[in-house]
Amino acid sequence: MGIDNKLKPRKVENLKNYNEKTHLEVAKQGDLERYENEYHLMEQSLNLPAKFIELGKLEQQMVLLFVDKDFIEPISGKHTENNAFISFLASYENKEVIKKIYIEDYKIVGYDKDGDPIEEKFIKLNPEHLDLYMKLKKHSAMIWKKYNLKEISKSMREIIANDGFRDTEILEQTVIADALSKERDSFTMQNRRLAIDIKGLKKPKGLQAINVFLKGGGQESTKIVAETSGNSAYDIVPEDDDLEEVDIVKDNKD
Repeated sequence: MGIDNKLKPRKVENLKNYNEKTHLEVAKQGDLERYENEYHLMEQSLNLPAKFIELGKLEQQMVLLFVDKDFIEPISGKHTENNAFISFLASYENKEVIKKIYIEDYKIVGYDKDGDPIEEKFIKLNPEHLDLYMKLKKHSAMIWKKYNLKEISKSMREIIANDGFRDTEILEQTVIADALSKERDSFTMQNRRLAIDIKGLKKPKGLQAINVFLKGGGQESTKIVAETSGNSAYDIVPEDDDLEEVDIVKDNKD
């Protein structure tokens, strides 16, 4: 029996080196099957969103290419960033099918000094295979919707663009870093107030209200109202003697 030369050799990382960065790189390149065993052994310890980890090879690659700023799908010549269909084409294994839906053409972009036209090559849809194009388009949309790749792409964009930090964490770090600076301008002072809220250093409003009541005249006001009206029910603050009586009753009960 002959050996199938088309099989890709397994070239894998040592388990201790298999991390989030390695996984994202091989997933984007579509080589995840080479790391299949390592992936299944390490998936529980990878610090990546569970919904992303649960995706198949094709879907993971689509998500990563969708948030990639630089990758260009070679057959269509289009960027994959923010383009679900082109991300699907770049992840689709059967490149011969994709080649059928695009053809090269030329257009005149100007004229040289001799008046001869200057042509520029561009890629366009092949009108002879529009039915195939529509089938691929439909299949791409089905995958995108079925696995909710739009929402998963949002979390992965944060991780990839921010070196593992989420947008909220980056914002908090920025605010706190500015709040701790030596500058004293209004912008820094505003960030210091935000940093106090972020770190939970702001006192609860309830405690502030009690302090205002005891030290801001509230206690004395209730006594005046009670004396003027003749109704002791308005005096919600017990006298010192009343406090002693309460303590005596409590002691007797003990």
